[in-house]
Amino acid sequence: MKKSFAHLVVGSALLVFALVACGRQAANEPVRDTESQVVSVESAPAQPADAPLPESNPNPDASFAQRVASGELRSIRLVGDSITAGYGTEGYVDITELVDTPVIYDDGMGNVIHEQPDTVACWANEFRRWAMQQGVQGFVNAGISGWFMHDFAQNPDAWLLDGADVVVVALGTNDAGYYGPQEFEADARKALEAAEAKSKLVVVMAPVDDLRPTDLLVEPARELGDILQTICSERGYVFVDPRPYVTPEMFCEDGLHPNEAGSHAIWESLRSTLQI
Repeated sequence: MKKSFAHLVVGSALLVFALVACGRQAANEPVRDTESQVVSVESAPAQPADAPLPESNPNPDASFAQRVASGELRSIRLVGDSITAGYGTEGYVDITELVDTPVIYDDGMGNVIHEQPDTVACWANEFRRWAMQQGVQGFVNAGISGWFMHDFAQNPDAWLLDGADVVVVALGTNDAGYYGPQEFEADARKALEAAEAKSKLVVVMAPVDDLRPTDLLVEPARELGDILQTICSERGYVFVDPRPYVTPEMFCEDGLHPNEAGSHAIWESLRSTLQI
């Protein structure tokens, strides 16, 4: 979630840090910041809003854990921002230094981003450890610091690559600084339908309630989370709500990124929802 928020800078040093960590320029412009790289995105065709849901679960009464144990769900891909990547937790690596880990984004035009190490002390790696213990054969943390739901909607294939049996989407925190509810909803529907087309199960996570002043946001992250919940209800996606779990003391000094306790709380919200 770290991009330039320079046009919103105010007198508070704490706020400046948080905005630099989260902000980014408006849509479709190449962006450079300390945790990302220049990336160009291209539009992808949207699917109809009333597209039929896939017949992806042969046993609708089976739990998530049972579907994993049976071998039906053998791969998991997380699509998220710096909270998913693990910024603010031990072991996080500057994105510019990631060269030896698997590729998580590739637009075919030379814009390539690599995965954070599986040793980062974040919720994604707690999920990874559980999944691998249950026999999941492929787990990818495609969390990219500073990225938006808008980015996902613009070029979903570059981020999803080959997809996975389970795609978990955890985006919206950065969008809160730039996009209103109508724009965000349109982006979310387009992005989530793309995830649906490349998976058997879509899991959507609401943004946490960070500590940014709401008067500096286009739309509070909580409101964007409510939009995601509505979409999930309509489309049959699994909705995970970490907002009651991550409390104000569970943030880094920037007031934006959860610390290790906050990241663990996100994992607990996922565990509770999936009953694992």
